[in-house]
Amino acid sequence: MFHAVTPPMTGPASDIPVDFILDDAGAPGSGPTPRSVLVVDDDPDFAESLVGLLQMEGYEAALARNAEIAEAHLREHRVAVALIDLRLDLGSGIDLIRSLYQSAPDLVTVMITAYASIDTAIEAMKAGAYDYLSKPFYTEDLLATLERCFERIRLVEERRRAEDRLRQIQRMEAIGQLTSGVAHDFNNVLAVLYGNLNWMRERTDDPSLREMIDDALDAARAGSEMTERLLALGRLPISQSLPTDLTEVLPAFARVLSRTLGESVTIDLALPSSLHAIEIDRGQLESGLLNLALNARDAMPEGGTLRFEAANLVIAPEDARVASGLRPGPYVLLSVIDTGQGMPPAIARRALEPFFTTKPPGYGSGLGLTMVDGFVRQAGGRIGLTSTQGHGTRINLYFPALTAKPSPS
Repeated sequence: MFHAVTPPMTGPASDIPVDFILDDAGAPGSGPTPRSVLVVDDDPDFAESLVGLLQMEGYEAALARNAEIAEAHLREHRVAVALIDLRLDLGSGIDLIRSLYQSAPDLVTVMITAYASIDTAIEAMKAGAYDYLSKPFYTEDLLATLERCFERIRLVEERRRAEDRLRQIQRMEAIGQLTSGVAHDFNNVLAVLYGNLNWMRERTDDPSLREMIDDALDAARAGSEMTERLLALGRLPISQSLPTDLTEVLPAFARVLSRTLGESVTIDLALPSSLHAIEIDRGQLESGLLNLALNARDAMPEGGTLRFEAANLVIAPEDARVASGLRPGPYVLLSVIDTGQGMPPAIARRALEPFFTTKPPGYGSGLGLTMVDGFVRQAGGRIGLTSTQGHGTRINLYFPALTAKPSPS
């Protein structure tokens, strides 16, 4: 069932939920590192005053009075920076810094002490501290130190994401080369099987035997489709990209799709009155959207709603999505939203892995989302995902916007 085109919800582009690009280092929804600080100090007046100051400055601040409490807090909470006093009643702050550096190497530690000296600073740095502050210190010095800490965290996270993206690209190239060779040989085997099965079918009048041959032919065709997808992983498709206006393409596609998905799935289409053009291979676009729609249908066994939304979007340099691979600039965001079962974080994290599927054997190859991701990347964009178990999934396709509208086709 296809509902008439409905206008999208109005509002600035910043109202669109921020997802996390699937080649990010963390799971979708993990988000950027919180501005959280743990104060480890056994002086109650100083420690509580410092925690209050940090909270007033917008930080998530917590207090631990000794090393044992600090380590217990870190096991249960996500902390970015720890401010650790040099002298603790039940131990040395430097020993705690050394222990945390071994158990939580991503944690940035800063030593605070009223007994500052060059030797003390050197010892703290050797233990793993990033910086140190001498008591008493000015608020400006504290805030400047914390800003340096969070800038370091941001740079480390960006480098890690870049390294993960590079590893993913290298892994995909290796998989493509391997699967292309295997698929080519397997295709030759299938061709022989398919030809012989057709020959047998033409020469038998036995209904039961014909039925068995037809089942074998269906299996051979399914295997042939699999090999085509495997071959596509190892070659660059020939792009036939054209300037495209989604407000012209999507309504016709949605009408055809409604017949494919059946009456149990309602298709909603939400398009703005004005949408930037994108440069895209229209055949690949329709193939990718069909793949996403079939996945959505499988996630709604009792039926539901599949919604296509499009909107103009400007990605600012400070946007969290930039760190995940999108370049700042104008985009068209095309979202495919279902009301299905959704995915737990462990499944969503692996959604783009080749051959990963939660479907029973024979019902999915695990290559669909991988192919969609490749097509979107070829267009200069990225694919993002948000999903909540029991409440559906939203796949976001980010396409760079063209400055001019496409000419009528």
